[in-house]
Amino acid sequence: MAESIFKGYLINKLDYLLNDEIVTFITEDGAKLPCLSMGSRKISSKNGRNLFLGNYCEFEIFLARNVAKMSRLKKCHAITQTDWKLSLYQPFNLLCECVNRTIETNHYTYLFFKNMLAMINDSKYSEKTKILIILQKFCILSGIGLEVNCCVECGNKCLKTINFKKRGMVCNLHFNKNKDHLYSLRISKLFHYLFNEKYDELNIFFDEFNFAIKILKEYIDHNLGIKLFTINNY
Repeated sequence: MAESIFKGYLINKLDYLLNDEIVTFITEDGAKLPCLSMGSRKISSKNGRNLFLGNYCEFEIFLARNVAKMSRLKKCHAITQTDWKLSLYQPFNLLCECVNRTIETNHYTYLFFKNMLAMINDSKYSEKTKILIILQKFCILSGIGLEVNCCVECGNKCLKTINFKKRGMVCNLHFNKNKDHLYSLRISKLFHYLFNEKYDELNIFFDEFNFAIKILKEYIDHNLGIKLFTINNY
C-alpha cells in the first residue's frame, strides 16, 4: 500500500468489529474513498476525535492498489468541524446518503455536498424546505432535473400540470386525461418555484411539502434506482 494525502468531507461511517470503523470521504476532485479506520471507536483514539460526519479533513491513507482490497486510514485531521448535533438532523443525513449512494462521483458531487452543507448550516430555510432543495439539487446533479418553464413535448408555455413520467410540465394538448395524473395547481406551482430555485417563494405551499417530498423521493427511486431511507417517513 502506498501512502497518499487527500482533503475532503467525511460522508459515511460504519462500525466494524469491536473498535474499528469503515469511513468514507469524498475528495476535492470528487473521488469517493472508503477506508478502514483501525481503533477509531476507542475513546483514546486521536483519529476518532476528528471523524465526525461532515468534517472537512486532511487525511492520510495507505491506498490499496488492488480493487479487491480496502485502503486503510493512517491519520486524519479535521480542518473544519461540524456540530455533532447535525448527525440528528434529517436534511444532513439525507445529504450524506445522497452522496454516499451515488455510484459515479466527480467534482460536481463534491461541490453539491459542500454547497448543501453550507445551506444546511444556514438558518434561512425550514427543515422541510432544506429537504426539498437537497432533492432538487440531487436530481439536477444526477441528470434527471425537471423542465418547469415550458411543455416538455412542444415548448408551449401555457401549462396544464407537472408530469413526472415526462420529466417536466405539459400543456393541455399533451396531457392525456386517460393516462396522466392531474396534479393540483398548487403542486405544479411548487415544483415550478423549486426547480427555478425561487426557494423564498416556497413557504406559501407549506401544506404540500410532505406530498412533494414523497413524490420526489419516488421520482428518484424510479429513475435512479436509489431508495432514500433517510426520508422513509414521507
